[in-house]
Formats: sequence, structure tokens, C-alpha cells
Amino acid sequence: MARVNLDETDSPDELDEPEATSGRKPPTNAEPEPKKVPAATPVPRGQVAGKEKLQPYITKDVAEAARDAVVWTTPHAGGYQSLSELIEDAIKEKVAKLQRKYNNGEPFPPRPRKEIRTGRPPRR
Repeated sequence: MARVNLDETDSPDELDEPEATSGRKPPTNAEPEPKKVPAATPVPRGQVAGKEKLQPYITKDVAEAARDAVVWTTPHAGGYQSLSELIEDAIKEKVAKLQRKYNNGEPFPPRPRKEIRTGRPPRR
């Protein structure tokens, strides 16, 4: 056992035995540690808080161009750090353009159905 520095509350005969993890003796007359406030609801594995996974099909050429853009712009100011960031930014720009063109610049009202039609697109 090694002798440690003593303060006024310790007797000279006391020896501290180090704790297995921290190497310190827990204080005996200290205030209790405040309870930790639980974090917001945990996010399930594979999900990101405040984000929704969207899985559209795009051509291979567009996908590769987007990946290349992320890789080559990452080191630059204003560059993209992820493919998700690039895609979200591109969608925001396109939606704003569509709102200006078709809805006097206002957000579109909520759609009448919860889901967008899937499957083969209708013929035009």
C-alpha cells in the first residue's frame, strides 16, 4: 500500500487503497453526484435522429456523379461531407424551385394520401 496526500479530514493513520478503475478512493462526506438526466429517446440502430430514410432509384451515372462530387468537395469549404448531405441539399433546391414555379413560392399543402404511388409510373 502506498501512502497518499492527506487533507484535514483524513487521519494520519489512514491509507487509501486505490479503486480498481480510477485509482482514487471515493469521497465519504462529499455531496452525492447529481442524477444524470436521461437523453432523449434512444434512436434505433441504423437510424439517425430527426432523419427519415428515403430509398429512391436513380441511374448509375447520376449515383456515381454524386459520389464523385462528395469525394472531391469534402476537403473544400462549402463542400459536402456525405452523400446524404448532398442529396438533401439538392432536393431542397429543387423543391424550392418547384414551389416558385407552381405555387407562388409557397410550400405545397400536405398531400391527400400518406404515401406516394409506387410501382411503374403512369404513361404520359
